[in-house]
Amino acid sequence: MAKVLVVDDEPAMLRVVMQILAGAGHEVRGASSGDAASAAVLALRPDCVMLDLHLGAESGLDVLERLGRDAPGVPVVIMTGLGSIEAAVDAFKRGAADFVTKPLQPARLLATVSGLLRDSIAPPPPSGPTMVGASAVFGETLATLRRFARPDINVLLQGETGTGKELLARALHAGSKRSDGPFVAVDCSILSEHLLESELFGHEKGAFTGAIATRIGHFERADGGTLFLDEIGNLPLHIQAKLLRVLQERTLERVGGRQTLTLDLRVLSATNVELRDAVQRGAFRADLYYRLAEMTIHVPPLHERAGDVDALAAHFLVKYAERYERPAMSLAPAAAACLRAYGWPGNVRELENAIKSAMIAADKVIGLEHLPPAVTAALAGSATSSMRSDAAPETAPGRVRVDVPVDLAAEHIDLKAVSAAAVDAVEREVLARLLEGTRGSRAELARRLGVDPKTLRAKLRRHGL
Repeated sequence: MAKVLVVDDEPAMLRVVMQILAGAGHEVRGASSGDAASAAVLALRPDCVMLDLHLGAESGLDVLERLGRDAPGVPVVIMTGLGSIEAAVDAFKRGAADFVTKPLQPARLLATVSGLLRDSIAPPPPSGPTMVGASAVFGETLATLRRFARPDINVLLQGETGTGKELLARALHAGSKRSDGPFVAVDCSILSEHLLESELFGHEKGAFTGAIATRIGHFERADGGTLFLDEIGNLPLHIQAKLLRVLQERTLERVGGRQTLTLDLRVLSATNVELRDAVQRGAFRADLYYRLAEMTIHVPPLHERAGDVDALAAHFLVKYAERYERPAMSLAPAAAACLRAYGWPGNVRELENAIKSAMIAADKVIGLEHLPPAVTAALAGSATSSMRSDAAPETAPGRVRVDVPVDLAAEHIDLKAVSAAAVDAVEREVLARLLEGTRGSRAELARRLGVDPKTLRAKLRRHGL
């Protein structure tokens, strides 16, 4: 059992929380103000503090910071109403360990305290997927992820396709209080609209033509654990409305059913688009957005993670050598330099696929000839640009000229790679010239080229423009 300090300015609530904790055998002391809490912390030296977020005229956040100075290392659990989740998120940023919502559920309160005490005595062993990367920007992402893994806050992971959002969602689950429960991942982009409601919420036998048996939906399967909704921006509006009701009420009815089922789960979601823009367009419900994004974690694209390409490539070499039962493999210096020079518009997933295909093509050492043409073409395009900058004559206005370096004395020449390099170099030069003509306006350039703005952004990143 442990020593617990409860801080709440409402006498009735203070008494109830103290009775619940004392009934479980804990030594409990109460305080009704920030000053009283500071004095009690010094006298009691508690193992845990339960702190109400609203202490009359005092801010619970200010008291939280004071307790952090008076008793560093003592976990503080925030007690707050359901409508103050945003304030609870702010409390986590200031060092809170967890939170519980009012009206308090005795079982959840005791489980929260017990879990914190257990972790402080014997921290759980490392679990979950391996996170690879030492760049500063990715380190900030992981630090935020660790801070918000434990509390039951809905988290939105926002980032480009291929950045590893599902991997981070699994890490959030592994570090949460629900790690012993199921993790259910749903890709909302691949489910047809007429099946989506049944997939998510389940259906009863005979609910519609073809419903020959009762089906348990993903929400029920995730009960007691975590539900991960990938590409959440693809949900139709009528499904968004039902999803909002489920999140608000924590209950659902299967399609064609009358029985109300109670749910206990955490919802993580991910998107590769800016959902705020979708809300402005009316394509996504604002109330659902704020319910899903109680905390938003931005996942950086690979081209922003300076230095992580080498670490990820080494990780994938080990991973797939074991999976494919291949001997230990390495990258030739030229191949490693090529990987570092490439822009990776497909992010970590594209790098992983490049390593996998190269390992199948190579024996023990992966060279330039084993890498995908798109990757090696980018390196050739970069070299061409460098050579062109040193050349004396400038290309005539309105015409594009590029030089592709080819070692004609080499024993083996990959003609496809040479051709791809030439095409890539031309594309880069055309984009660079047109950018100058449009004074850097991407919208104008996309219009002139007749391409989607997202496609144009990916090309510009890949070419370093």
